[in-house]
Amino acid sequence: MAKHINNYLSNCNVYQPKLPLDYTFEFEKELGQEDITRTVCEAAEEAELIKYVSFKNRDAHGYDSFMMLKCVMLAMTLDGYCSTRELEEHCKYDARFIYITHGEKPSHMAFQRFIHDDLTESIEDIFYALNKWIEKKDDINTDILFIDGTKYEANANKMSFVWMNATKKFRARCWRKVMDELVKLNRYCEENSINVRFSILKEISPDYLMKVCETIEKIAEENGIEFVNGKGKRKTELQRMYDNFKDYAVKMYKYQIHFDIAGNRNSFSKTDPDATFMHMKYDYYNHTNVFKPGYNVQMGISDGYIRHVYTSSDANDLHTYIPFMESYYRAYGEYPSKTPADAGYGSYDNYYFCKLNRIDLMMKYSGQRKKSEKITDKNRFKQWNFKLTEEGTYICPAGHEFHTVSVRLEQRGAYPRLQETLKCDHCSDCPFKSKCTKSKTGRTLHRCRQLEHWQDEVDQNLSTDEGQELMKQRSILSEGKFGDLKENWDFDKLHRRGNTGVKTEILLVSIGSNLRRYHTRKYSKEQEEQKLQFS
Repeated sequence: MAKHINNYLSNCNVYQPKLPLDYTFEFEKELGQEDITRTVCEAAEEAELIKYVSFKNRDAHGYDSFMMLKCVMLAMTLDGYCSTRELEEHCKYDARFIYITHGEKPSHMAFQRFIHDDLTESIEDIFYALNKWIEKKDDINTDILFIDGTKYEANANKMSFVWMNATKKFRARCWRKVMDELVKLNRYCEENSINVRFSILKEISPDYLMKVCETIEKIAEENGIEFVNGKGKRKTELQRMYDNFKDYAVKMYKYQIHFDIAGNRNSFSKTDPDATFMHMKYDYYNHTNVFKPGYNVQMGISDGYIRHVYTSSDANDLHTYIPFMESYYRAYGEYPSKTPADAGYGSYDNYYFCKLNRIDLMMKYSGQRKKSEKITDKNRFKQWNFKLTEEGTYICPAGHEFHTVSVRLEQRGAYPRLQETLKCDHCSDCPFKSKCTKSKTGRTLHRCRQLEHWQDEVDQNLSTDEGQELMKQRSILSEGKFGDLKENWDFDKLHRRGNTGVKTEILLVSIGSNLRRYHTRKYSKEQEEQKLQFS
């Protein structure tokens, strides 16, 4: 027996101390043909998504990038949104993930590094490449793009807001204190025969205040004044002014940082500076109607597929349509022929953009529903209820015509417009004046004829059977997609921070949604074909 043991120890390099427990073949047998894991792997391989993954931060010792990409795509498809901790658990215990990883168990930090370093720069290319592959596999009408937006709450702490109106007020107050302190310093220098005088008309900046502090230090050194600190030590008047200027410099520097971060926005969050405070449907600030930090997420839907995603810090949908469509064109090389949307997108600039790019006007506008309301004593004096003559001139309810006072070219937004100002000269003796206007000089109207012409075209397009059907589909597909993500898949709050992180997260969730849609349609068609064969 000892002889056999010695032979084993001497020839241990021949024996394999670890058995080849590879269950890949068994898992492949167990996975049904209709399992969504096969759809995810098929999409990743046939669309050649690996060529879009960035390898700038990869080394020879990391996990296989293609395997990691499949795991992330499968997790987003199965869970709607999946954290890196949940991904780690899936790779340990879920047979579908073990089938993809071949038994490897990447940690949550490995997935975090992969998403942050390798997917952030290439996630848009992966998203559009996958959509183009689905377009070849499935029958999708890409000429119609239903557009809608929603606000997602950012991953930011409570009470972390910075309001720019308040910042402007604080900066102005600090500026006044600096002016008063400079006057005191100049008086001090004059009384002590110090040949130094500071300008109080200069634009106050942190650099200027630091120069003032440096000058005060030189004055103290030249006059033998010692700066003291601690209990029981009395500060001189010069040192007190020096400390005040240092505090003001820090405050002015902080305000300057706030202005640089906010840009054209009126607010931002300290824990997520790219998030803007917006109205949300649920208010957890004790229901005080306080805004919450969030992002405005725009989605374009075609036949239930998310074709395009655009995230912004603008709370108004009105200003997101043009950048949304421009980025859509960069991704697909063409514009859709119709973009049905609600009244949040109807504006002069957006209609102008549609006309330039041959897109049918299918977007509602503000006040469109009021035109169809029955005329009553309350609304008969509204501008949209005024009648028009054959020449296109407004007529008030009393029967008086308006005449054009001025015509000017305005550049409010992206495109110039001709704005007319009209006035009625018969308001002074009119019995309806108290109901029509409060102006002492008479009723004044403002109009843009081109905008009115486009609004009439919108009314005509939406009044057809096709237009009514498209608006029904818009509420089902675009609004239904957000409802599906928020309620059914519990993706109602963002988990990553910053514009880049938020875009990555939204696109990953959109990839999972599109793969679920493709998988469902694929096998439902196959089942229908099988029924037809056996019938």
